[in-house]
Amino acid sequence: MTPFVSADPAARRYGRGRRAVLRVLSVLAIVGAVAVCGMAIDVAAADPGDPKAPADSVQAAPDTTAGAHRVLAYYFHTTRRCASCRKLEAYSQEAIEAGFPEALKDGRLAWRVVNVEEKGNEHFVKDYQLFTKSVVLVEEADSAQVRWKNLPKVWELLGDKAGFLRYVQEETQAFLAGRQ
Repeated sequence: MTPFVSADPAARRYGRGRRAVLRVLSVLAIVGAVAVCGMAIDVAAADPGDPKAPADSVQAAPDTTAGAHRVLAYYFHTTRRCASCRKLEAYSQEAIEAGFPEALKDGRLAWRVVNVEEKGNEHFVKDYQLFTKSVVLVEEADSAQVRWKNLPKVWELLGDKAGFLRYVQEETQAFLAGRQ
């Protein structure tokens, strides 16, 4: 069956308009997923005493390269996390650990998981302009921050594991090489 093709310019514009509407709806679906999952970071909204709040099993490794030049790959989250948030953490960790075993071993790269709602971690929200769960790369030299980059496409690629891993690894490789 041949698709309907009209000589009417208004009908042809409708097709382009429909594609634009679909693009807008796709963006709204992502935004809606973020809102539904409760991913917005609200430091004041957490109740650390909530028995339903999951306990963090991943702790930041001790800093053994103080003063050295390195890149920190952070996953920032809140106390309450949905399945998508946990998947985001797992994929990010897999991308870093599988893509950079030597850099992790020699200390040029470090993986950190940080709950921004825990006491003392609230500053990260302002430091890295966080508004949702995020993967952020930070370059340090002589214990001072040199630059940082948020990886916003992780949410768009959450349904494409291979694309997600590739994106995080490419961004991390560029960051390690000093490119942005």
